[in-house]
Amino acid sequence: MAMAIILLLGVCLTHQALSLKTAKSNNSEVEEPESNDVLGLIEHQLLICNAYASNESLAVYRVRESRYLTGDVPMAYKECRSFPLRLQEGEGFEFQQGDLKVGTFSTTGLPQASTTLLLAPVRRSPFGRSAKFMSHAFVENKAAEVIVVDAFGSEGDAGKDGAVKIVDQGGDGKSLPFGSIVPLGPGKYELALEGGSESRNKTEVPMETAESSRHVAMRVGIDAGGSKDGESFPQELVVFPQVVAV
Repeated sequence: MAMAIILLLGVCLTHQALSLKTAKSNNSEVEEPESNDVLGLIEHQLLICNAYASNESLAVYRVRESRYLTGDVPMAYKECRSFPLRLQEGEGFEFQQGDLKVGTFSTTGLPQASTTLLLAPVRRSPFGRSAKFMSHAFVENKAAEVIVVDAFGSEGDAGKDGAVKIVDQGGDGKSLPFGSIVPLGPGKYELALEGGSESRNKTEVPMETAESSRHVAMRVGIDAGGSKDGESFPQELVVFPQVVAV
């Protein structure tokens, strides 16, 4: 199985950067862009994957349009949804749990061609509710691509290393480091977490690729290091989409 692995450094995973924004206080306000005219704007696929470890769901509120992208059904932890949107520079997206705003993400450096944009809210600490964000702009080409994201947080030694193992239909396997982008041929694959803590979920997750399909393989969870004051969720692998719609 021939693969070219592209390594990306830093928390903001991008070819073309979407800025990483930290959570703002619950009392802060987000300014709307001066113009609401979206004519001529490029339509992107905004892929939101909820890596915010919690038993409560997240609602996503688009400030410029004063509406919830998630409608009446907030996103559960480990859920991914894709939204076709015409985006403007400086747009704000608020992430909310009930009446609590856990963080706000703002768009900057948007690609000048239609593409898939990944946005993943992540819990900053097992002892608090604020969120940080990981983002990535896929580059459009004919090869399928999977981005390997580490959204696991730990106060102890759990999760300090590790990777994702991918195996193709022929049984050939390769270890994919976190922060890498891997072009793949069309076909069926099995992915699983490897290395790191024994507390991880080793269950293999299937993934089927097609020409130009875009996929996310993301380690999620959070570890309070044994403290009773924080919340812990086990290491798990989220793959989206697992099967490409025809």
